[in-house]
Amino acid sequence: MEKENETDYIPTKSFKPSGISSCRRALYYQLTGVMPDTAAPDTNLVGICESGTHRHDDIQSYVCAMSEHGIDCEWLDVGDYIIQNNIPDLDIIGQRGHETKLYSTKYNMRFMCDGLIRYKGELYILEIKTESSRKYGSHSEPHADHKLQAACYSMTLQVPKVIFIYENRDVCSKKGFLFEVPNTMVEYVEDIINSVNKAVVDNVIPCKESDK
Repeated sequence: MEKENETDYIPTKSFKPSGISSCRRALYYQLTGVMPDTAAPDTNLVGICESGTHRHDDIQSYVCAMSEHGIDCEWLDVGDYIIQNNIPDLDIIGQRGHETKLYSTKYNMRFMCDGLIRYKGELYILEIKTESSRKYGSHSEPHADHKLQAACYSMTLQVPKVIFIYENRDVCSKKGFLFEVPNTMVEYVEDIINSVNKAVVDNVIPCKESDK
């Protein structure tokens, strides 16, 4: 059985929003089930990942409770939203805490959705990121690879606006960004997916990015 987020498994043969910015050769290997050539994470990295998971849960709980404090913000059940709004080509795989695991049959893409909210009557996808002080202080907008990740969420859930919440894991300070996914970015992601799918069908390994 294929599993996710472990070091001793054959990766699922599907796209992941968090990896869509990878080179097309790496995505080709992902789709053909080639084992990644990576070392097992050390205990420090495992701890960082576990801490990030806990902080996701805490921040999601804060957002869920906003309506109780008079803030016009409604936490939506992602699965219910998909069913009630007949969002096509999107399967609900399961729930883990506040997060919903989804699979896009159109794009062969698996991902976890951090949340979906209705704030002042408008829909937003919620994406939470925790990072070191150095990385936290290095940007005044979402990172480029995070924007591409947001595009994947937007094109599958059909919600154009994404709210990023970044937390400095060292001191728990936060900053937020509103990102409206442009159509050109969706088209760019679709081009990546289509070209990698074609390479898989043709059994032709894409060139390295540096070879172009």
